[in-house]
Amino acid sequence: MEASDIFTEYGMGELQEGIDALFPDTGISLEKLWGQVFSGDVTGALGTLSGTVLSGFRSQAAGMGDVFAWLMAIGIFSALLHHFSEIFGKNRTEDTGFYVMYLLLITVVLKCFGQAADTTVTTLENVILFIRLLMPAFLLGVGMASGTATLGAWYQLMLLLIYAVENILMAGVIPFVYVYVCLTVINGVWGEERLSLLMKLTAKGIRAVLKASLGVVTGISAFQAMITPALDAVRSSTLQKLAASIPGIGGAADGIWETVLGSAVVIKNSIGVVMLLLLVALCAAPLCKILVIAGLLKAAAALMGIVSDKRITACTDQVGEGSLLLLKTAASAMLLFAISVSVVAAATNRGV
Repeated sequence: MEASDIFTEYGMGELQEGIDALFPDTGISLEKLWGQVFSGDVTGALGTLSGTVLSGFRSQAAGMGDVFAWLMAIGIFSALLHHFSEIFGKNRTEDTGFYVMYLLLITVVLKCFGQAADTTVTTLENVILFIRLLMPAFLLGVGMASGTATLGAWYQLMLLLIYAVENILMAGVIPFVYVYVCLTVINGVWGEERLSLLMKLTAKGIRAVLKASLGVVTGISAFQAMITPALDAVRSSTLQKLAASIPGIGGAADGIWETVLGSAVVIKNSIGVVMLLLLVALCAAPLCKILVIAGLLKAAAALMGIVSDKRITACTDQVGEGSLLLLKTAASAMLLFAISVSVVAAATNRGV
């Protein structure tokens, strides 16, 4: 069967509109990508998507140089103001100047963090939409290649993952990242770091939730990979032996069974590879943007630390840490689905 025929029979042509919504400026052809993967040309598929990733990264990273220049200018002016205040011995002037510079600083760094936060939320929403879009076609291939028990189990896992991303990452983790950044800004107002321990506790809690989410999903996937395919294998083997025992047509039936099963596994794995490639392409540019924002804030803090007030340096560095927490959150969402798709594709390759 030709790749185009399978593409049509699985109803994947109807998914092109959703792909266009997720990749509005690139014009990715799902049928072309499917044909390349199904024929074994994964390198060609990667080449098709590489342009999408690069163009997305260029558009996402635009304007970051200006932000870096603003941060360095604020750091330099803060250092000069502190220096002149020491010369003239006017502490009140020094405090007023610091608060003015600090207000300018938090305006810039919170704008950067806001961009990272908006990108994170949009990425999580797009990942959920993407999984809902392609999950039926993939699970249909899983059901044909393995059986109803495996299909039902992995369908429930996918629903669990969507629930986890919506209610744990978006509704739970991201608000706590906002809390961490707010504590950072407030902590910089005082000379003493009164909120530093609370900030560390918040960051540790966020990292623990992300690690636990990945661990739980990996564990559930591993257990299901050991159990449900075995149940379907027993049922399939019984039916295959019954068909093979029919006089006259048993041998032909056995050969047809193996051919159909092998074809179903190839189709299922091809859909899985397409899903993984598109998932990486969908998340690559936003993740790079968040990484650039975090790296920019961290680099600015390191350079400002040479001459600026330590409170300004610490605020910039810790907002950069908050951006890294957003990066880990978005990357965790991508990994949750990527691990699940990879495990189910590998676990349902029986008979091949």
